[in-house]
Amino acid sequence: MYKPLIYLLLLFPLFIQAQKVLPEFDGIVSPEEWEGAETFKINYEIDPGNNIPSPHLTEVFITYSETDLYVGFIAYADMTNLRSSVRNRDEGFRDDNVLIGIDTYGDGRYMVSLGANPEGNQLDLKLLSTGQDDISYDVNFDSKASKHNDSYHVELKIPFGVLQFKQAPELKWKILLYRSTFTENNRSQNINFPIDLNNPSLPCQTPTEITLKNIKSKNRVNLLPYAYGGLEGTAPEGSLVYGNPKGTVGLSGLFDLNNITSLEYAINPDFSQVEADVSQITANNTFAIFFQERRPYFNEGNDIIETSLNTVYTRSINKPLLSTKLISQGENQRFYWLTAYDEASPYLIAGENRSYFGEGTASFSNIFRYQRTYDEGNNIGFLTTNRIFKSRGYGHTFGVDGRYWFKKSYTASFEFNKSILLEPTQDWIEETDRIRDKNTQLDGEKLNGDALYFSLQRNTKDWNTEIEYEQYSPHYQTPLGFVTQNSVRFFDVFHGYQHFFDKENFVKQLGVYLGSEINFNYDNLRKYLDFGSAMYIQLSGNIESEISYNYVINEEFEGFIGENMPEFSVFTSYNPSEAVRLGVFSRVGEALRYDSDNPAVGNNFFIGTFNNFQITPKLRISPSLRYSQLKNKEDGSLYFSGYIARSTINYQFNPNFSFRLIGEFNDFDKAFFLQPLLKWNPNPFTIFYIGGTNGYSRIDERNQYSIENSQLYMKFQYLFDL
Repeated sequence: MYKPLIYLLLLFPLFIQAQKVLPEFDGIVSPEEWEGAETFKINYEIDPGNNIPSPHLTEVFITYSETDLYVGFIAYADMTNLRSSVRNRDEGFRDDNVLIGIDTYGDGRYMVSLGANPEGNQLDLKLLSTGQDDISYDVNFDSKASKHNDSYHVELKIPFGVLQFKQAPELKWKILLYRSTFTENNRSQNINFPIDLNNPSLPCQTPTEITLKNIKSKNRVNLLPYAYGGLEGTAPEGSLVYGNPKGTVGLSGLFDLNNITSLEYAINPDFSQVEADVSQITANNTFAIFFQERRPYFNEGNDIIETSLNTVYTRSINKPLLSTKLISQGENQRFYWLTAYDEASPYLIAGENRSYFGEGTASFSNIFRYQRTYDEGNNIGFLTTNRIFKSRGYGHTFGVDGRYWFKKSYTASFEFNKSILLEPTQDWIEETDRIRDKNTQLDGEKLNGDALYFSLQRNTKDWNTEIEYEQYSPHYQTPLGFVTQNSVRFFDVFHGYQHFFDKENFVKQLGVYLGSEINFNYDNLRKYLDFGSAMYIQLSGNIESEISYNYVINEEFEGFIGENMPEFSVFTSYNPSEAVRLGVFSRVGEALRYDSDNPAVGNNFFIGTFNNFQITPKLRISPSLRYSQLKNKEDGSLYFSGYIARSTINYQFNPNFSFRLIGEFNDFDKAFFLQPLLKWNPNPFTIFYIGGTNGYSRIDERNQYSIENSQLYMKFQYLFDL
């Protein structure tokens, strides 16, 4: 007769758990609603202070349902000093903001960090074991916020399905809680535990865990169809003439094979960029320019394939007709496998003094990565890339790499790659230079090469030391990577000291650094040797400055050797309020003129300024200017001079809907463009935009700027979460 009562008593805890009352998701954190949740405090300032008490208290509440993690922040603040404006996703990192970092495996390989500013505008990134941030990372989660007399509140609702983890009845996840705030015009960065500066890996340090029981990870099934249409116009005789409208449709998507493995695909994808690349000054530069990857399809998994040898550069896959990507992150190992049929493949050749670039045709591309992970962010891995051209020719790289953290303060890293190439027989490269016994023309030659990287770092609270070695053999190439120079060996040494001052001091942080670099080619010719020093200082009032002096003993280019070239540079930023952020960078001294016909040492001058003015909480203007010149040391004549002026005006109607206008003038090309864009972006993947680009250039006879080309375009892409 007592058995039913015993059964009821045994089932009672499960009944209570099933009846857990979740907080109302409205952006208002009421402690009564969060009763029973785990509670934490963010109370250590780690920058500019070193583990001193936070200027403002932050209370954090964490609970969960079967399918979602709930996080609530009460961020107490001087609300008159709050920095918060309505912004696009991932633009609020310079505002007041709060984030939670989640390490589902507890080994420090990375932390998925999700949060918002006081407007509820979402922020997400991956905090890597190397200490770097991957802000291109995007997760589909919910956020809401509210403002009060003495605080702002943020609530996050994070589906377990967007996180990869090993399924078990009971899980223990490491977390890091972060807050950025301002006090007396100084930015203050805070976390929930004291940081150990002897350990370079922040994700490895957190002692905080949350326990989750009987959670369910819904396998994602996403469809992402799109439709694109556009018009292109040219002005061959001064008047603009548009061609016929062009349109295309395509599909991409993702589905989870299980809670640690996902498969993405793209069929005839539109990989045009919403954000125009910022033009770079290429005068006196003989190597290809690196541009950041902005296409969302390629950003997931970037931390797995990132290497110091730049073996993978996903923008080398330019116009894929079909692509698939498999990512699996288990408890002790990670896989990344991307394939693509690319209709237009860029072709990059590295040389000793310059690189060579051409537009290739169709190819099949493959990237495969395996990494065995260990605690504290340690790992060892294998990486291969393969590109096979439809019109004959191929390129393969095979490499191994690893990272090992030991004796608390030391980190050793290595990479070794081998490349095997058969050139296509094509006219993609115009130049007819030679690289040792081979030429730069694509005439079916076979090339073999190798590359090696090694670094040893020591990090402590006050001292930081790093030794790096790199080498690239004469015929080493990376068909799907970004290596612009070979036939060279680099050796760098760096040593620095940093000091944290008391909270009341006008000086907040000070760093002093010394370093040297020496390079040899494969004939043991010393190509470069310098010694440099720098000082970083952070002052009250949100002022940061870095002053550096570099002395080049010698630099060789195409047989010419420049000697005894000093250079002085200074960088300063000033951010006294949310309304104003100013920055200036200047460099003056002597530099080599990289002209194979007439190399020389010239007097160099560069100045650049970047600024941000928050006119209203919704209107922002961001102008920038960069000017560069190089003069003949003997007679003062100009080898080159010019500037690039750019301005962006952004009006944010709400967090999802914005209008942006970019204008840029390039004095080197005597041309400018205007690019308006109206955008609706309610989540990282759904987007609708309509915009255009008008390009202008000088007509000498009329001595005025006239339109040269024009584009009008519209795209609608919608995420279906099935």
